[in-house]
Amino acid sequence: MSKLSPLLLLLAACGPALADSTTELMMPDGSKDMYAGVAFTTKTAAAEGESRPVIVRPLFQVQWSNGVFASANGVLGMHLSRTAGMEYGPLIFASNSRNPGDSWRLRGTRAINGSADVGGFYNYYLGYESRVTANLIYDTSARGWRSQVGLQKTLSELAPHHTVTLSAGVSLASDPVMRELYEVSTAAGGVRDYRPSGGVTAVNAGVNWNWALSSKWLISSSVTGTRLGNGPAAAPFVDRRNFITWSSGLAYRF
Repeated sequence: MSKLSPLLLLLAACGPALADSTTELMMPDGSKDMYAGVAFTTKTAAAEGESRPVIVRPLFQVQWSNGVFASANGVLGMHLSRTAGMEYGPLIFASNSRNPGDSWRLRGTRAINGSADVGGFYNYYLGYESRVTANLIYDTSARGWRSQVGLQKTLSELAPHHTVTLSAGVSLASDPVMRELYEVSTAAGGVRDYRPSGGVTAVNAGVNWNWALSSKWLISSSVTGTRLGNGPAAAPFVDRRNFITWSSGLAYRF
């Protein structure tokens, strides 16, 4: 399970009121919507033993007038830039825990502590509602670095009451992070020894669609296609290199 308590404590400490109007800064999914609700979603579980059940999870993202933002996928951050065309600031990521006993596929892997990870983000706008996104995160459990670089394009005028955001990106990890996630040892019960090096963990492309049913209610949906990098794809417990995840839910918009 995700360890969200550090995020919630910091969020409570901020204590600002919601902004009276939506900020011009994009939220993590590329939109400007602030909402709370519930969604059905599939899990990306290549590092969790290939189990990808459909689960119910909170659907939540919000940004306050002081630039602090949070989302239900375990991201807490703050916009610090006051320069047009740039966004940057600190980030805290909730990190999933894992035990080799969670699945028979995971035998011989490492246990992972669900500690919060810290880092920062930088986004650069290429034009109207298009931006290059990047973040660099220190993984406190693995004691290594991971990062993501991507491109987002929001189509807010595609149709009345609909906002679509297209995205593509690549995820990278250093040796310690890659090995914590994908290393397998026969001495610990694994089917064979496997020790990956740092590199590309995955490339992905996706679409996020927000449909405003009224001034207060919206349906938020997303579909993402992922291709694992060579290191993760070759792990003994990974069966598929390419997979699709999706999410769809109903939310109340602030």
